[in-house]
Amino acid sequence: MKDIQYTDNFTSDYFKDVLTIFFDALPDPIFVINENGLILRVLGGNSHKINCFPDIRESQYLHDTLPKEIADACVHTIKKAIKDDSLTCIDYEVDKEYLSSEFFSNQFYQGRISPLKQHESDLRAVLWIAINITEKVLFTKKLNELATKDELTGIKNRRYFNEVMKRTFDIFQRDKVSFCTLMLDIDFFKKVNDNYGHDGGDALLKSLTCTLKESLRDIDLIARYGGEEFIALLPNTEKSNAFIVAQRVRLAVEKSIVQHNAHKIKVTTSIGISEISPEDIDYESVIKRADVALYEAKSTGRNKVVMR
Repeated sequence: MKDIQYTDNFTSDYFKDVLTIFFDALPDPIFVINENGLILRVLGGNSHKINCFPDIRESQYLHDTLPKEIADACVHTIKKAIKDDSLTCIDYEVDKEYLSSEFFSNQFYQGRISPLKQHESDLRAVLWIAINITEKVLFTKKLNELATKDELTGIKNRRYFNEVMKRTFDIFQRDKVSFCTLMLDIDFFKKVNDNYGHDGGDALLKSLTCTLKESLRDIDLIARYGGEEFIALLPNTEKSNAFIVAQRVRLAVEKSIVQHNAHKIKVTTSIGISEISPEDIDYESVIKRADVALYEAKSTGRNKVVMR
């Protein structure tokens, strides 16, 4: 059997077919875009229709298919990649209204941009690989949410609260903007668990969370600090106003009734208040004073507010 003799045309056509199959098999689309944002080539199969921007075509400018702020960022990144003559990456979000009907939420992409070599007289161009990273972004957001949110009540947890307190303390060090902290817990919470079970206690904690949200301002931060203990940060607030807020919370809890199965659960809360002071060396000092005030409220009769 004689060896097949390849002609130049046959070889050229063969490798064109191979490249076509190769690009069709890629999960992510590839674009050749010049430094002005003109799309010169769209490489790949149908993946670009579901993996990137809708109706993107050759001889079309990025500003014709993308929101202006995203198109501006993309062109800037292209120019940077060409100037640096190196691989450059950009992460960006595209609103679902700019995407095809298959998408029911915003999509996130990473553009990997590599400059192409060209004659000096020509406009420079880049190879742009658009990678859909939506699943990764949403998964990371979910992990961050789980790391900062209390699973039972849905409000922030102790870790997140401490991070915000640290930033707030740093702002006070710079700008001297006062803030207060409320520390509160449910009086005789153990009796609730003993009488109504842990599901009754959980129902009470959820109800208390709603009461706190209704009693505090939108700018106030509420967190579950542990067990039946809650904490609130009141920014731009002095102790006298914090006392009014705390009394409002205390009365709201006292009046509330939690319906659990056939039972009606009523409780009270004790609250400790502290205000940031120039003598405080860190945010933990502020929280500690509120905790001491809470202990005093509980040890001197409960269902009361104490300031330190």
